[in-house]
Amino acid sequence: MLYIHIDADAFFASVEQCLHRELRGKPIVTGRDGSIGVALSYEAKALGVQRALPIHLVRKQFPTVQMVVSDYYMYKVYSDRMIRIIQEHIPQISRKSIDECSANISDLCKTIEEAESLSSEIQNELEQKLLCTFSFGISTSPLLAKMASGMNKPHGITSIDPAKDREYYKKTISAVPGLGWKISHKLFEMRIMTIGSFIEFYPGVQKHFSIVTDDIHHQLLGGTPLRIDQHNLQKSMNKSRSFKVSENYSEVFGQLVVNFEHLMRKLRAEDFTCKSIHVGIKNADGHHQGESLLLPMHTRDTALIMEHMQILFSDLFDGKRGCRYVSLTFSGLRPNGGVQEDFFSEHEVHQGSEELFEAVDDINQKFGEAIVTLASTLSRPKRLGSHIDPKKNPITLRHKLLPYETENRRVKYPYLGKVD
Repeated sequence: MLYIHIDADAFFASVEQCLHRELRGKPIVTGRDGSIGVALSYEAKALGVQRALPIHLVRKQFPTVQMVVSDYYMYKVYSDRMIRIIQEHIPQISRKSIDECSANISDLCKTIEEAESLSSEIQNELEQKLLCTFSFGISTSPLLAKMASGMNKPHGITSIDPAKDREYYKKTISAVPGLGWKISHKLFEMRIMTIGSFIEFYPGVQKHFSIVTDDIHHQLLGGTPLRIDQHNLQKSMNKSRSFKVSENYSEVFGQLVVNFEHLMRKLRAEDFTCKSIHVGIKNADGHHQGESLLLPMHTRDTALIMEHMQILFSDLFDGKRGCRYVSLTFSGLRPNGGVQEDFFSEHEVHQGSEELFEAVDDINQKFGEAIVTLASTLSRPKRLGSHIDPKKNPITLRHKLLPYETENRRVKYPYLGKVD
């Protein structure tokens, strides 16, 4: 078997450098509309900037770094275009995240050399059409292919043949994707610190771990994934927002409702219901607090969840202390088909509401997520702002709209600049 893994290099930052040609070759950090750096260009990484560093510290410690407002719509446009280009070569490609995808290419390539040739062809086309760089990993297991894609960034094509290569045995065990901090720490305590020692000694300590770790060990040896029958459906989903400090109840609640709308769309799209909700807020002084509440039943009824969310928020919000961050979590998720009808069949009462919001989802999908929204969001500031004065620290905004574009209706192809 042969697998390929494709990973865009510094994807969000690279897209911004495409949208703003004046930023090419310069250190940039996206996330200027929030409180932390979200993505870094390679130039920013070279200066020592770290991901998730608070924006005010980036400004203070790295004054030459350009802060950029995140444009997630355009990141999705570039991601979709990336997938379409790759599908012309590998029809069965599977998206793993907004900037990663992988596939079993055994039917297309019989040898690693053929896979490297295919990777080079796709890499050149991607970089020519999107002006972003991409790194490729090739191996006999999906796990090793993913590891290989990160070994020679940016613009790398790396293959691992476990029958011949042993260089990856020297890597620390914490570098293995999917292993997790807890398992890595447990292995460290057993003096198993590298991939090589994990491969050698894991059979002796296998009883202390799960079948998931067995699969990782199997794939590190170059084997195909084990068939793991695990009913580990997604248990929760979360959405958070940072913004300029506000003491206004309606403004802050409007920010929370934006999170609410996002999660409700996900519930409907994935056909889930939830059993509990958690609201968290962070005051101006950085103090974080939160509360949870069980719902009467597994549901995704908009009015019911909104009512309980407002109860939690009202208990937490203190206008005198100000607020700069809100988060919302839906927990106890399960498929909608598994919901038992209540005795009085009250779920039928909400059917009309469900159909209405599904229609709203379709409209937003077609014209932009913010075109139809709950009235509660209208009280929030139109821009998230920041605790840093933009007059003192100018920011790079999203690229100018093209003719006939609006903020809620954008073209669905990458913007690559003007042609002189």
